Amino acid sequence: MALILSAATGNFNAGATWVGGIVPGAADEARASTGHTITITANVTCTEISNAGTGTYVLNSGVTLTANVTNKTTTANVNCLSFSAVSPATATIVGNVTGGAASNGSAIAGSGAILNSSTGSLIVQGNVVGGSNVICIGAFNSSTGTISITGNVTGGTGNQCHGIYNSSTGTISTSGNVAGGSGATATGAINAAAGTLTITGNVTGGTISSAIGVNNASTGTVTITSTTISGTVAIAATNAVGGTVNVTGNITGGTAANIYGVSNAGVGTINVTGNVTGGTVVATSHGLNNASTGIVTVTGSCTGGAAGAAGANNAAAGTITTTRAKGNGFGIGSVATAAGVGIASVQSSVTKIEELEFRALGMCPVSGPCYITPLTTNVAIFTKYPGGTGTKTLVDATASAGMPAITDVRFGTSYASGALTGVAYIPAAGSVAFGVPVDNTTGTATLTAADVRAAIGLATSNLDTQLAAIPTAITNANAVWDELMSNHTTAGTYGGRIVRATTANNELQINAQNHASANVHQFQTAVIQSVAFATSAVTLFTGAMRTELTPELTEITEVHAIHGLDIANALTVTPTSRTSGAITQAITGDGTTNTVVTRV
Repeated sequence: MALILSAATGNFNAGATWVGGIVPGAADEARASTGHTITITANVTCTEISNAGTGTYVLNSGVTLTANVTNKTTTANVNCLSFSAVSPATATIVGNVTGGAASNGSAIAGSGAILNSSTGSLIVQGNVVGGSNVICIGAFNSSTGTISITGNVTGGTGNQCHGIYNSSTGTISTSGNVAGGSGATATGAINAAAGTLTITGNVTGGTISSAIGVNNASTGTVTITSTTISGTVAIAATNAVGGTVNVTGNITGGTAANIYGVSNAGVGTINVTGNVTGGTVVATSHGLNNASTGIVTVTGSCTGGAAGAAGANNAAAGTITTTRAKGNGFGIGSVATAAGVGIASVQSSVTKIEELEFRALGMCPVSGPCYITPLTTNVAIFTKYPGGTGTKTLVDATASAGMPAITDVRFGTSYASGALTGVAYIPAAGSVAFGVPVDNTTGTATLTAADVRAAIGLATSNLDTQLAAIPTAITNANAVWDELMSNHTTAGTYGGRIVRATTANNELQINAQNHASANVHQFQTAVIQSVAFATSAVTLFTGAMRTELTPELTEITEVHAIHGLDIANALTVTPTSRTSGAITQAITGDGTTNTVVTRV
């Protein structure tokens, strides 16, 4: 690899910018010499860009730089490369970024290997590492813009040599692991203002106690989505002031005293979706430590560590709320060296727990004051004695899975800590058939003959006799007829319309054709009278008779006409022959005294 030095300020791709007129290529290191500013206006590929003295690079929008970026100056407060274009400007670095070796007085815009002072977006496809002296930062975001890193971020070897530093309201996001460095207070990532830091990857502390993995140092927001957030000899993540840290993943305490997985050191808020476990080496390496009046919520379990460290330690007047607290494995014959609770609380703290779990050897899940969060999901799990023989789970009184339905509980009975009241009506044993299960006994009621007789109103005990005494249909009919004929014969009654005569030949019968078939010789005097028949009935009867006799009446009328018997049509007969209609007549005689009409 050839080292090519700048000869003057100018465009990276101009030969006049470089010593010997040679533009650095893919196998070269390009170095901006002191006093020179090199502007990258088009895509560039080389092995590395670096600087010396006050030399620096400016990256334009829309450009991709394929090279490692290393700040090699020993001059304080000089960036190796800066990006300052206005949004929606975008530039990309394909390569690793490493902080410098200068001794800087403070974390300011000039202390980073790369500086994003734009409102646009700077993309880094590579790892970012802090430097080796004092406050030598890998990537520095000083504006409202965004730095997006695809790669791991690590603190450096020097004092306060942070991997990435967000000093404004901008956003830094990384999809890679973040770890503290080996230098004092060499944080992997620090969110120093009200900006946003988003990490998708594991977070761990460094190799020195003050080299925190992630530090939310102001009121900003840090979001970590990870498999593991674990302390080493340094805390993995801390919320130092009043900001918010959201963690999705499991948290484990460190390996040294007072080294936590996550620390809430101020009045801020920490939200955890995952499990929190105390460290395994010392008793004070808690999984999570709430050291002030801040608020911590754990949606998951807090479990004591093997060496006695608490899963979560509520050390001051703050509040911790968790789904479940679990003791460690300490007990008779245990491997655990000390008792470790899921949550430890001091007197001034507020600790709220939904579920409690005593471990296999009986280790208690909490120490100090704690409250139960009243939910239907509340459970308490105890281990049966001796250990290993199973567990006993107590559920909340209002849990529907553990309570009978109100339709299965006696009416008016209150249960489930007063939350439910039974509505089932249970009959008394005396109202249930003999032997049928009811309530906590069986029915005692029996059905006797006396009960049946009482129900149907029978006075005697002989049911057959009572049934035999019921009259037959014929008997009832005769009784009705006799009553009708003897006591209901006055004018206008049915009995008064038809009665039997005192003689034997006046019985009226109906034959199979519904006709009167008997000889009625006489009616008893004053018994059947015309006034007993309705006028409508008489009219109906006479009309029917006239209809039936119509042919006969016609013939009678004709005979009357022939014989001169019809007053309205007098017959005049003359002694001649005449034809009238279909009747031929021969008349003989003198027509006055002797007249014979012969029908021919």
